[in-house]
This record gives sequence, C-alpha cells and structure tokens, in this order.
Amino acid sequence: MYQTEQKEKALLVMVEVGRQNWQTETLIEEFKNLVASSGIEVVDLVLVKRKEINPAFFIGKGKVEELAAKAVEKNANVVIFNNNLSFTQQRNLEDILGIKTIDRTQLILDIFAKHAHSQEGMLQVELAQLQYLFGRLKGKGIMLSRLGGGIGTRGPGEKKLEVDRRRIVDRIRSLQEKLGEVKKYREVIRKKRKKEKTLICSLVGYTNAGKTTLFNTLTSSTQKISDSLFTTLDTVSRSFTLHNNLKIILTDTVGFIYNLPPNLIEAFKATLEELYYADLLLHIIDASSKDIERLKSSTDTVLVDLKLLDKPTLVVFNKIDKISDFELKALKNTYPDAVFVSASKKINIDKLKEKIYEIFSKTVTEAILKVPFNIMDLSEYIYANCEVLKVSYQSNAAVYFAKARKEKLQYLQSKGVIIEEIK
Repeated sequence: MYQTEQKEKALLVMVEVGRQNWQTETLIEEFKNLVASSGIEVVDLVLVKRKEINPAFFIGKGKVEELAAKAVEKNANVVIFNNNLSFTQQRNLEDILGIKTIDRTQLILDIFAKHAHSQEGMLQVELAQLQYLFGRLKGKGIMLSRLGGGIGTRGPGEKKLEVDRRRIVDRIRSLQEKLGEVKKYREVIRKKRKKEKTLICSLVGYTNAGKTTLFNTLTSSTQKISDSLFTTLDTVSRSFTLHNNLKIILTDTVGFIYNLPPNLIEAFKATLEELYYADLLLHIIDASSKDIERLKSSTDTVLVDLKLLDKPTLVVFNKIDKISDFELKALKNTYPDAVFVSASKKINIDKLKEKIYEIFSKTVTEAILKVPFNIMDLSEYIYANCEVLKVSYQSNAAVYFAKARKEKLQYLQSKGVIIEEIK
C-alpha cells in the first residue's frame, strides 16, 4: 500500500505558517531528501508563506491555481505538501490541480513501505497506513481494495463507506493482535537478557545521523546503510565486547524526524519499546548539520513523548570527518560531556567504547578470585567474562586479580571460586 511503483514527477509545496523555529533551507533540504527516499523525481519546489491556514485549501485558492499552471508547465503528475492536510483540503486541492496530491504523512508512509522488509516492519507500516486512512473515511469514502494503486488515490463513492470502515477496523484489530504476538516474543528475549544481566545500549537519533554505520562499526555487522532517510525500520540487536570483556547488546532503532506524525510513533511502539529496557541510550547527532540544536531537540521531544528523557544518555556526535577542526573545537566546548566520532572512518571509536565502559563501570567490581585446581575449567569463563589484570599460582589454586560485574562474581562463587572484593 502506498508504494510508488514507477518514477513519478513531483511538484513540491512547502508551506510556512507563522514563525518557524527551523531554518527554511534546512526544512527544504530535508523535504527534498524525503521525496528522493521515496524514489520520486522533483521537478520544482514552491515555498508558500501564510499567516494562517486556509480551511478549504490549506493555502489560498489563487496560489492553488498558480500551482496548477506550474504542474502543467513542469509536467508533474503528483503534488506533495510538506504539511499534513485534512481530507477536505486534499480533495479540494486535487479538484483544482487535476492530479493527485500527497501530504507529509502519506509521503513518510510511502518511504516506510519501501524500507520495511521484516514481517514486523511490514505489519507496523500497514497498521500506520490503515490508522491514517480510517481517520479520513468521510465524504466520498475510500475503497480498501484499491489501496495498492499508489499513494493518494481516492475511492469511487460513498456507498462503500460503511463496508470500508468495517473492513479496515477488522484489519487493524488483526494487525494489532499479530503485533501483540511479536511483543510477547520480544518479552521472552528480554527476560532471558534480564536473567543473564546483559547490559543493553540503544542507538537513538534523527534519521540519517549515521546510527546504522556506527552500529556496523561497533558490532562488525553488515546492516544496510544508505543516505536515504529511514533506511532502518526494524530493530536489530547485536553484541560487542569492550576491552575488559564486558559484553554489551547494541540495538539499532528507527530514526526520528521533525514533525513525525503521532500515529507513526504509535504504530512503531512495539519496536520502540526496546528503548525502555536499555541501560544506556546513545543519542547520535550528525556533527555536520547546520541545525544541531534542533536535531537534538527534535529527538528529545520524541523521547519525552515516550517518557524516556530520564534514561541515562550519552550524546555522540558522528561524521566529524565532514567538519573543520574549528567547528569540532566549538562543538566540544558546547558539549563537553559528548563523544565525537566518525563511524565511517572509524575515528575515536575506542574513545566511545571507553566512555561506555566508564558509564557502566559502576556495575564492575575489582576482586581476587581464588580458583582451586579441581575446578580450573572455570578459567575459560573468567577470561571470557572478566577483565583479568594479573594471575599468580599457589600450591592448590590459581589466583586471578580481575574486574567483573557482581552477578558474574556471584556465579563463580556458586561454583566454588573463593571471592575477595577489593575495596
């Protein structure tokens, strides 16, 4: 549903209503990147500034007629607004423009549909699409059976309205039940991790900040990376080990974006729930962006909505290879507690690992481990799960000076290892 089957030519419309917090150039660039991620060719962009929204057309009728002429001139077959339109506004615009008109939510849904590959991702995208459509089942109605025809097309008439509503409600209920099963499966994995006392870091941040590149660098994975927005929709988890044998589970999550539609956040809660169970959030920010404060604020806003702002968080500036030494120094002065890396160039990755270890070091205890020779098979476990600082031997035992998490020490103690914590 909503996936664009062939290359379309789009006339873009960005409407600024009142005073904007973001720079216009930044929003235009992001808008164009969104459209490019959907595989649509941009033929032109029109910037419209208004003091208030027109309830019938969102913009003035005269401006709509100008857009209609420009669409013909540029041979566009779709008009895309970087704003959310009501059903009535969209219908009225299409009546004058003569071609389909897409709003911001539909555009993002189209991108999500292209990038969803797992069963969970596809379920979440379909749920978001149907929830969006259900709120627009008014007036002429929308036939569920024609949804595969592309984003923004409309149904034939009002006689199908009640049938459409019932079918969509049934499908939404079915999708929610299936996502409930996914939630149960994730809960089983979480309980296992909790039992094993596994530490979890989750990557969060604005889309295209380089989260997946950093994920691949830290975990030696080969997850797909791209300059397109929303490349990652499905939560992926891999483990990596710090220099002291401290094992960490790292999760990569869907990126956030300015004015992310609330129903998309709701639909992806099954994925975003992973963030609640993280011991540490790594907030990744594109250091080369011209709007760093707003990128950070946009992600923080979503974290507030998810009630996650109080979660321990480490800010990580990525892509420092794309900025000057002067700009890097200014960033360090502004964010003295952050870490500055280039995931693609593998710059300062060790510093990031050291910072993560420093944060988790409160859970690590230095101790003397006395291992009798008759249980020396535990030495493999010690080297795999502890940071061994020194080893010496007595007549009947090996003595390890090591750092380890308390639950690891408790496990060794239960197996007969004599533990003496160093205060």
